[in-house]
Amino acid sequence: MLTTYIIGCIALIIKPGPDLMCTLATAISDGKARASTLMAGLILGCWLWIWLLSAGVASFFMGHPAVMTAIQLVGVAYIGYLAFGSFREAWAGFRQQGENALTPANAVGWRLVGRGVFMAMSNPLTILFFLAFLPNFTQKHSTFAPAVQVLLLGTLFCALVPFIYFPIILAADFFRSRLLGSAKATAILKLVSAFILAAVALVLLTQVKFQ
Repeated sequence: MLTTYIIGCIALIIKPGPDLMCTLATAISDGKARASTLMAGLILGCWLWIWLLSAGVASFFMGHPAVMTAIQLVGVAYIGYLAFGSFREAWAGFRQQGENALTPANAVGWRLVGRGVFMAMSNPLTILFFLAFLPNFTQKHSTFAPAVQVLLLGTLFCALVPFIYFPIILAADFFRSRLLGSAKATAILKLVSAFILAAVALVLLTQVKFQ
């Protein structure tokens, strides 16, 4: 059963979703350091949802759909804000003249981690997924309580994420490095990032169920 669970996790992690697409956009725009830091925040946010689920808090969200809708709208607005910022930076880059080589971006620490946590926590679809997925792999006769099993299974899910995300981050950063060297190239990368983020925001908005 554990093998089946791991295969299912990998399939779900690979599936393009908001977290993966935002990480990809960051890698293309700002490089692997920032994208990896954002990924750490996304994983932490996902793990916090798992703690809420194992503690039984998820039942509150299931019983208050309006709260979930509000949280989801905040997440959509935030990603839209990030897209707008990338569009603005792209526009500024297109207006620049001459050479303006991109330098490797430095990880910005807790601020970028916080962004990842906020993005993950503002997506109630994450906890809905865990509600539907994790209980199928808990065992009735296990020596661990169901809540502990959910926590362990969810932690395993989070541990698998870097093995999928990091190769994608490296590939995006490699592509980014091929386009370094001018203000126009910088602007193109920012524009690609902006379009990805805008697409994520639009997809999430279509999934909002207004109560």
